[in-house]
Amino acid sequence: MKLKGKIAIVTGAARGMGRSHCLTLAAEGAHIVAADICHDVSAIGYSMAKRTELDETVEQVKSLGVKAVAVVADITSASDVSSMVDTAIREFGRIDILVNNAGVALIGVPIQDVTEEQWDRLMDVNAKGPFLCCKYVVPHMIRQKYGRIVSISSHCGLVGIATLAPYNCSKHAVVGLMRTLAAELTQHGITANAICPAAVNTPMLAEAYRLLGMSIEQSQKEWGAASLTNDIIPPEDISKAVAWLASDDARFITGRSILIGATNSLIP
Repeated sequence: MKLKGKIAIVTGAARGMGRSHCLTLAAEGAHIVAADICHDVSAIGYSMAKRTELDETVEQVKSLGVKAVAVVADITSASDVSSMVDTAIREFGRIDILVNNAGVALIGVPIQDVTEEQWDRLMDVNAKGPFLCCKYVVPHMIRQKYGRIVSISSHCGLVGIATLAPYNCSKHAVVGLMRTLAAELTQHGITANAICPAAVNTPMLAEAYRLLGMSIEQSQKEWGAASLTNDIIPPEDISKAVAWLASDDARFITGRSILIGATNSLIP
């Protein structure tokens, strides 16, 4: 129970890694504000999570003996993010942990075939979204002189991978944001770190590869050279790292990009 009584906001919480993060943090005693967009996104060819899935996440969290609330929010909207943060403060009085997990992917598209709408949407969700969440959460963390910000980047946020230009660039932005926040916020008792996994077994990855006519199993071949185990990572393994970075065990870790499931030899 290393997070007992802490208050955590998790974006993209309805399914996949987001749900796993919620459950892992809750198992350590944290109360959860679970946020998700709960409607489909233009320029992304696969379906987003549904409100019923977000409600299922909240019920599973509550079954662990902690409190949880669901918030429908589009993290690319300043008003939605501000409202999400207001809900957290109204319900719990503080915010100790922010997990910037929500993201979208576009796989297998050469740069000349990427549309302006696709580029803008990936940058909005994957880069602007974490910026807005930090913008509205950080003032509360500064006032309480405590905070843990953990953002899910990607192995693609550290290297360049062909036919993933918008995704690569947006995930590099997440790493840059966390490094900047670490420099800005250390004096306030706030840490900021990025987790950079190789391929994680989530509905997002499965849907993105489905658009290419590939199964999640077939996609393993695409990631084998970058993986330590030649396998796709279970989301629970990423959530364990999130919980550690959110705990006081990692109070002196900030501005780091934690690579999970990929070999350091591929990082320049």
